Amino acid sequence: MDLIVMAGFLGSGKTTMILSTISRLIESASKKVVVIVNDFGKIGIDGKVMEKYGLKVQELASGCICCTLGPDFISTLKTVATNFSPDLVLVEPTGIADPQAILNSLEYYNGPTVSRTKVAVIVDSVRFSIIARALERPLRAQVKAADVVILNKIDAIDQGELRKIEKAVREMGADGSIVAASATEGTNLDRVVEALVSRC
Repeated sequence: MDLIVMAGFLGSGKTTMILSTISRLIESASKKVVVIVNDFGKIGIDGKVMEKYGLKVQELASGCICCTLGPDFISTLKTVATNFSPDLVLVEPTGIADPQAILNSLEYYNGPTVSRTKVAVIVDSVRFSIIARALERPLRAQVKAADVVILNKIDAIDQGELRKIEKAVREMGADGSIVAASATEGTNLDRVVEALVSRC
């Protein structure tokens, strides 16, 4: 079983990106995929949206997957792995989550083997400068933990701005691959899938 954490701040397009790439992931890898959603708050809207698309969703609510719900995440992962025997588990944490903390929590996991982990961080290209100013430290932590940084919503910015964002993300410590895409427009989604399933 492989595990991919798809992190990113609220509004970055995580759910849309997952919904836009999930069929490609299933088809390209011929794998059974399960999605674990962690919504911050009492009502799990994202999980309900995903279930409309026929995805199996194990939802965590009322906290952050990497802090208050850390033990529950491990329990949920074990349940999902045991009951569904997926080839790939996608974890969509709440926007404020530190993906490295999620990976660290796997130290306490004792279910079916997780053979490979990967972190993908989705960055909102349109609001990048605002987020970088207001949430610089958590953004830097997410980007540094990423194996893949997906610059989303590139249909709404010009090439010059995209190059500036790519440079800024590298300066924040991103040393993995960077893929520019648009989940809503379907731009470069095959490149996103390739980056997600490729070996680290």
